[in-house]
Amino acid sequence: MLKLRGLAVGFLAAAAIPATAAAATSNAKLFQDPSTTAVCGIEIHPSHTPATELLCSAKGIPRAKHGIGDPFVQIAASGSPQPVLISQDSYVTNHLKTLSKGTLWSSIGVTCNVGSGTILCFNADNHGFVIGNGKYKSF
Repeated sequence: MLKLRGLAVGFLAAAAIPATAAAATSNAKLFQDPSTTAVCGIEIHPSHTPATELLCSAKGIPRAKHGIGDPFVQIAASGSPQPVLISQDSYVTNHLKTLSKGTLWSSIGVTCNVGSGTILCFNADNHGFVIGNGKYKSF
């Protein structure tokens, strides 16, 4: 767990590097890693209110204890990631963008780093997860 926290802090430091030296950045509303093993996107929210949750899907995410549907994980600008069960399309868009390895995604107080087959996401509380390649690890 400590190793993942260090990774998240390292990625936060990378985000502070001047734009000339920084990795590509994105704020796409729906994205996946280059190996298509994980998908994340802004979760549908009530109209006239700002989005607050990033919703991600990948094999290996544990099933939540209650509900019906497929396992997803959601994270907000603060707090721990939460496994949820979703039985319907719950992203604000269906325009899926494949991001390159090393791309930083940032929106709604959550930052994600896209790997070749994984996505690492975290918030200001330094809580988050790594998904992809059939694995899920929260911190």
